[in-house]
Amino acid sequence: MPEFNKGVMRPNLNAVPNQQLSIQPDANIDKECYRSKRSNYHLGVPDDDTDEDVVFLGEILPSDSGHHCPSKRQRVEAHPPPQDDETLRSGVEVVEPMESDEQTKREGEANTADTTVPLEKPKKRDVSLVERFTEEEIEMHLKSLHEGRVELKNIETCQLCGESELLFPAPPLYCSLCNYRIQDESLYYIPEETISGAQHQICSPCYDHCRRQKFTLSGVDIVKANMLKLNNANNQDTEAWVACESCGKWQHQICGLYNPEKDTDKTSDYICPYCLLEERRSNESVGVHDNTDLEAKDLPETILSHFIERRLTKRLKEERRQTAEATGKSLDDVSLPDDLTLRVVFSADKSTHINKTFADFLHDEHYPSEFPYRSKVILLFQKIEGVDVCIFALLVQEFGSECSQPNKRSVYISYLDSVKYFRPERVTFSGEALRTFVYHEILIGYLEYCKFRGFTTGYIWSCPPQKGEDFVMYSHPKTQQTPSTKKLREWYVSMLDKAKEQSVVTNVTNLYDRFFVPTCNITAARLPYFEGSFWSSSAELLMSQETESGVENVKSLSRRALKGNKIKDSNDAKNILLMRKLGIRISNQKEDFIVVDLHYTCTRCSETILSGLRWFCKKCKDLQLCQRCHELEEELLGEHTHTMNGEEHSLSQAIMNIQSTTEDNDVILGNNTFESRQMFLSFSQKHNYRFDTLRRAKNSSMMILHHLHTSNKLHQSQISSGALLQVVTCTSCQKDVSTTIYYTSLCCPSYRACTSCYSNSKYLRLRHLFPVTPCIHGIPPRTVVTIEILDALLHAHACRSTAAGPCSHPKCSVAKILFNHTEVCEKQRACKTCVHFAMVIRIHAYHCQDPNCSIPRCSCAKEQFAMRGLR
Repeated sequence: MPEFNKGVMRPNLNAVPNQQLSIQPDANIDKECYRSKRSNYHLGVPDDDTDEDVVFLGEILPSDSGHHCPSKRQRVEAHPPPQDDETLRSGVEVVEPMESDEQTKREGEANTADTTVPLEKPKKRDVSLVERFTEEEIEMHLKSLHEGRVELKNIETCQLCGESELLFPAPPLYCSLCNYRIQDESLYYIPEETISGAQHQICSPCYDHCRRQKFTLSGVDIVKANMLKLNNANNQDTEAWVACESCGKWQHQICGLYNPEKDTDKTSDYICPYCLLEERRSNESVGVHDNTDLEAKDLPETILSHFIERRLTKRLKEERRQTAEATGKSLDDVSLPDDLTLRVVFSADKSTHINKTFADFLHDEHYPSEFPYRSKVILLFQKIEGVDVCIFALLVQEFGSECSQPNKRSVYISYLDSVKYFRPERVTFSGEALRTFVYHEILIGYLEYCKFRGFTTGYIWSCPPQKGEDFVMYSHPKTQQTPSTKKLREWYVSMLDKAKEQSVVTNVTNLYDRFFVPTCNITAARLPYFEGSFWSSSAELLMSQETESGVENVKSLSRRALKGNKIKDSNDAKNILLMRKLGIRISNQKEDFIVVDLHYTCTRCSETILSGLRWFCKKCKDLQLCQRCHELEEELLGEHTHTMNGEEHSLSQAIMNIQSTTEDNDVILGNNTFESRQMFLSFSQKHNYRFDTLRRAKNSSMMILHHLHTSNKLHQSQISSGALLQVVTCTSCQKDVSTTIYYTSLCCPSYRACTSCYSNSKYLRLRHLFPVTPCIHGIPPRTVVTIEILDALLHAHACRSTAAGPCSHPKCSVAKILFNHTEVCEKQRACKTCVHFAMVIRIHAYHCQDPNCSIPRCSCAKEQFAMRGLR
């Protein structure tokens, strides 16, 4: 096989499917020749629409290999002097005599008046994220690339990392027979043609162990001898190169944080970090920037992201203080994570469609054919050496109050993923890693937000990925261990223990104990249905295996298994058999299917206590009674007591006021890239957005942020073109908050503050500003629940409804219960209900302009504000 020049495209590369052509520069080509090349140009291969030799500024630039070098600069054809026909036939070039200096000077002065020299258009820059760095950040970036650098001699290497040709590992391929992943350097076999538009492959062990002469793939028989033999090692892509426009040296695009999406027309100048550092130090002009490299903090904020981010900041400060006290250090000696940014990058409505056979099986129990939900993707970024690196991802599904049972008011933690680049790497006062503390607080913050919105139950399936597999982020660091099922379960349990201590979670159990242990009303219709969950998939599989013989098989069940269940027809028998088999399958790993109660559940009827009075025993923490069950027991016992182990305990009561609806008033964020976990993972695999090393994680995060900002701009422009977007700006900094949340005041609706101004100003935080979602798609701006509660209090105080003419206000009855409770409560300072009610009254009093307001305690609160100079 002939040895090809490194600057020449190898002809056999096209035989490999989905391979990107990323050619390493030729070490022998003149630097002046390829000073402004991009790896997208195949060095040594002429373009189809060009001649054999390319004229660049009147000169022919051949390479050492005999081929020309295309340039991204504008090509200018040379204009030879006019020659007569005889001269052209003879091939002799006519050389005109040179003019004298005086004649040239006179003609130059004469032509000055009517000749204008066009100004050269400044070169477009800003194709590298490094151009946004400070001197310190550039030095940190270079230092990070130099770590572990090995000098290679007689080989063209990257100026930044010192490495030569770097290969991406082959993208994951899976055998169509055994579903196992094909190793990076293993052999595999593919059919000569695709089947139904899909490419199938068979691993080498399955191919060798098959004794038949045919394979059946998607219903099509493939002759074994006709299959093509390939090596997965040939699917490896090469990291692309780019040359500095200033010094002409070559670097990997990933090392230089070069963004090819911003240089699609190949007219921009890339400047390497070394040259940029010299420009910074010499205060030279750094070119024209288009200000398109937006950071993670520039992504639209939502009420959810703002809530979790503020809560995380507060908890980190508390952890820092506790760690300083536990270790005897000062606060300055305890490091705090810098530049953490949390954003919701996807939030859209979807539906989970039920398997038709499964839905028909439960038709008699009015089982729905689909469950609507809100899908959300939450990402955490941390700025590392000047780059916002994505280090954590959380995918959730929210089934609101409008959803049918059994998914009503539930949230499902579908996927969670992270890469181990969090800084600083220290432990907290409790001995756990600070990284774990942060991720736990994000999950607790999300559960708390769901609790405020009226969700009652959360479901978590503790299922780690197999070794080498990825859930959300593509290609993890080799130093990051994949947790076992036990370790991951302990991680979740530790998080939920903290949530119980912070009164976010009321109870933690598992799916088996919740739905399979009770001896009555055991039916598959009570199981929550989540797409891709273990129990839902298992139930569908087992149900499809049941036959009409279910009535006969039910005779084999014990009387204990049938206790409390009535058999009406064969479907009831199938249901019992299905739940029995499913219970056996789940019981082996029941601790992995976690059920979280965000609100109290009645011990008797197992229903969440949403409103009215909740009766509980302070000594027996497991006893919780709703108003209905308490009234039934009161008829039997006649007292507000219950008996436990021969002792009589008194019952206490508390008012429950959970949101009547879980309607999400937050910002809607659509993005095709994050439509699902599989789509984002495929998107990352297609573009080689890997996180296996820090340098690649920086580049991948930069490109993901670029796609997110580009998608948001496109979405905003589409809305603006339809005249559906109302332009809103921050009153203080004039920042556009049209597509993100902002704060407004009760007494001055025209005032608006962006989240940054609100967080940085203690004065604004004392003025009781409330977050508002933007006006999009004709929907008016919406505020948070606090303002709704204030309106309900004002209405309930003036409402004079009767039993004959009840009030139609949804919160009127609840507000009246609060008024009546505060009048009779004897422990107002210790009662949480009274404390929260007093806080709402103070907010009302701060903004109240009526000197004769009849709201209880309003006048007293005004006097206190006046004495403190707050009004």
